[in-house]
Amino acid sequence: METVLMTLISYLIGSLPTGYLVTKRILGTDIRQHGSGNVGATNVARKLGFRMGALVALVDIFKGLIPVMIARVFLPDAQPAYLFYIIGIAAILGHDNSIFLKFDGGKGVATTFGVMLGISPVSFVVMGAVWLFIAFTLKIVSVASLLGTMTLPVSAYLMTGSMMEVFLAGIIFLSIVITHRGNIERLMKGQEKPINMGEN
Repeated sequence: METVLMTLISYLIGSLPTGYLVTKRILGTDIRQHGSGNVGATNVARKLGFRMGALVALVDIFKGLIPVMIARVFLPDAQPAYLFYIIGIAAILGHDNSIFLKFDGGKGVATTFGVMLGISPVSFVVMGAVWLFIAFTLKIVSVASLLGTMTLPVSAYLMTGSMMEVFLAGIIFLSIVITHRGNIERLMKGQEKPINMGEN
């Protein structure tokens, strides 16, 4: 029962539409009417600058971290470790399919960072290192996101050897692929736009 409740709470926390609320407050407009139409940090950065995009990303990271940390406090120690992945996936799905935006949302990358920070700091660091390297060299966030999250099943296997955790880490990667399907299509056509990491 505790796990079901934690999963629901995680989904609701993940559903908080940070990018939408920030742009609505500052510009009085719906971020979904601009750029890629996405409510995530990258689209906010394109509209409001890198700093505001980074702020949205930070809040979205906490949307993934907080539910996992709450679960660590309240779930019995006897619960299998893979349940933290399930609770984390609920937060990611909430971000991608927010109940507050009629199941519209972002692409789940920042929230995934938060989830992995709560579950496995080592996996978080590996994913972050790959993301940063790709983002600051190619300056294409979608490629950084896809390659960064691709490391998660490998990290889960090396860190725990649990095939259930590897499977659930794979589910997270698959969710990122699904939310980035438009980006993948543009990449294949050579039409994906880079982002200026130095914008104000």
